[in-house]
Amino acid sequence: MRSIKLEKAILIGIIFNIILTCMKLIFGYIGEVQVLITDGYNSLTDVMLSVLVFFMIRIATKKPDEDHPYGHQKFEGVAYFAIGMIFLFSAFLLIVDIISKYIDFKQGDVDLIYPSNLTLIITIVALLIKLFLAIYYKVLYKKSKHPTLKAESKNHALDIFSTGLAIIGIILFKLGFQIFDYITALIVAILILKLAIETIKEAITFLVDQAPNQETINQMNAYILSLPGVLSVDELKIRRHVTQLYVDVEIGVEALLTLKEAHAIAEKVHIGIEKQFPKVIHCMVHVNPYE
Repeated sequence: MRSIKLEKAILIGIIFNIILTCMKLIFGYIGEVQVLITDGYNSLTDVMLSVLVFFMIRIATKKPDEDHPYGHQKFEGVAYFAIGMIFLFSAFLLIVDIISKYIDFKQGDVDLIYPSNLTLIITIVALLIKLFLAIYYKVLYKKSKHPTLKAESKNHALDIFSTGLAIIGIILFKLGFQIFDYITALIVAILILKLAIETIKEAITFLVDQAPNQETINQMNAYILSLPGVLSVDELKIRRHVTQLYVDVEIGVEALLTLKEAHAIAEKVHIGIEKQFPKVIHCMVHVNPYE
């Protein structure tokens, strides 16, 4: 997916998130609905995340240069980690705020204002917008394979659930079960915390040159051994470069081959790996005499 189209798509998401944030916070504070306020601050973090994604996508899609000969993809890994930390910080603040307001509620320090039907309608509209955004970003991720878009898609999917909880909380609040407003708000905050931990863990794998799964390693090893002239795979190292792979392999060939013949076999391995496994950016081949 071309960078310009991707940037326009992200801008659309930013606009929708700003609208959602304003809707939730305004009607949350007017109706004093804690779960809607919590969901509103969740949408506010979505705005910040979308802006972060927008600028990181611009950097990550730049071509390799003198300072970054391997490309700029790892900047996206940094962005993915930053997204997780924002989730974590937001969840912590929300949990503290909800507990504090619940204590005030139990002590009778809160004047209850029951949410209006308009507040409920606005929340349902917000749910429909979030459903659109979740599908929208999932389609974008499938086309581009950018991990930050994956994080956005998962975040919007979580928002569908959290906004659904907000609707349930508002209905129960209107029926007189005020405590469920705080319970549903706390559930939303805990779900944000769970997403934060998952995002941070995955982001770390993008930044520490982690190997792919064993199945990929086995498939690559078997493919190399199947090529004519390759008598052994002496060493195979594969490292993740965000969503792509770099491969370093040492192969064993007949010891009496000429340099030209050995090079031809290595070239077959190099080209074959990059064609057979589309995620591989580059394959470096070292030749050893087979013993």
